[in-house]
Amino acid sequence: MVPDLQDLRAALVAALGAERLSDDPADLAYYGADRCRGGWPVQPSLVVFPRSPADVQAVVRACAAHGVPVVPSGGRTGLAGAATATRGEVVLSLERMHRIVEVDPAARTLRCEAGATLQAVQDAAAAAGLLYPVDYAAKGSAQIGGSLATNAGGVKVLRYGLTRDWVLGLKVVLASGELLVLGGALVKNNTGYDLRQLFIGSEGTLGVIVEVTLKLARPPADSLVALCAVPSDAAVLALFARLRRSSLTLSAFEFLDHGCLNHVLAHRKGDLPFSRSAARYVLVEVEVPVPGAAALEHMRDELGACLAEADDAGELGDAVLAATQAQARALWAYREDISESLHRHTPHKADIALPVARVAEFLAAWRPLVAERLPGIEALCFGHVGDGNLHLNLLRPADEGLPAFLDRVHAFDDELYALVQAHDGSISAEHGVGLLKRDHLHYSRNATEVALMRGIKSVLDPAGLLNPGKIF
Repeated sequence: MVPDLQDLRAALVAALGAERLSDDPADLAYYGADRCRGGWPVQPSLVVFPRSPADVQAVVRACAAHGVPVVPSGGRTGLAGAATATRGEVVLSLERMHRIVEVDPAARTLRCEAGATLQAVQDAAAAAGLLYPVDYAAKGSAQIGGSLATNAGGVKVLRYGLTRDWVLGLKVVLASGELLVLGGALVKNNTGYDLRQLFIGSEGTLGVIVEVTLKLARPPADSLVALCAVPSDAAVLALFARLRRSSLTLSAFEFLDHGCLNHVLAHRKGDLPFSRSAARYVLVEVEVPVPGAAALEHMRDELGACLAEADDAGELGDAVLAATQAQARALWAYREDISESLHRHTPHKADIALPVARVAEFLAAWRPLVAERLPGIEALCFGHVGDGNLHLNLLRPADEGLPAFLDRVHAFDDELYALVQAHDGSISAEHGVGLLKRDHLHYSRNATEVALMRGIKSVLDPAGLLNPGKIF
């Protein structure tokens, strides 16, 4: 039920000014949901646009005083419904809080507001000769606050870890309106519980992240990129193991099946990069640690030799090794353009994690299960096999309406997540739980864990003000 907002609106206008509130239907639809369309209503009451932590505090206090919940909103690139307002909540958009506050090259840190995009953070780090290594295709629109709130992963987790591994400090507005300052530029601070980690991955249910201090790294001197045609899922894992045994520094190992590549080629009206098709494809990136043509050529020879050995062992059908950075970007595009190429099919997506050793076993069970339970639905898979993160996609048939399609695939979710559980996996790897997976949380968390999480939520947000209905 949409609440009566007359008094709340007056309080927010007094705090922020009328120009930073909107109830325009187009704004409500745009800011009221993320990229996940799960069949639930999109029904925010207002969108507000703070410009400072103090503004966020004022909004949260006003909403608390009037009993109206708040949905924090970043770039809304998530795929679990975690940034969706369904019952008249106020959407708190952080897009106008986008400053890069400070870059400290000596300490290798960067401080920014939560609305800064991942691309802006990466560019600011690069301007100082440094690297923020968390990377994914939506970096131009995904905001750093949302990246922390979902503990985003991306394509370099294999080499650099998750978002939470790069966070030194946070400023968070609690449900009470209090500003909590956690950590900062300190590398060492061994004084009890690390409260930062509570808010990273909490999907905006415990507090609103308003400022972040990140660690930065020294960038590699160069990189090599290869696209490999591989005969099977088992061969994908064998190739991964071979590269890991080598002396190469593997920074990405991305997987896509032939169906994904077909959709990318149709979307881009391009040609197959190999003389013949393969069942699976792998995008490999290897870091070159020191500068210079000699070092680059040495690493190229070493990668080529490793791929030749894989070919001899039957793990590889063909490979294309980029000779220039432009060619490397073109090879990466085969992986990064998948989601865009599938968008017109309104896919039902599942972001899961598995032990790397069980990926092929899982896929061997999942594909026939989909064929049996969901006839007529195309099942595609891509993901970050190097860290066990798969993105499963079920595509809506052209002659099937969206409601009927959603009914079918949602009815299948329990079987899918039971299969994930049976393979020691997680129902969510990097997009969180949100609305999409909250009814399936028990496949990854036991009753004791859920009770503890509910207890933490009740301490930090006793009235259920922040992002209600998400996670559980």
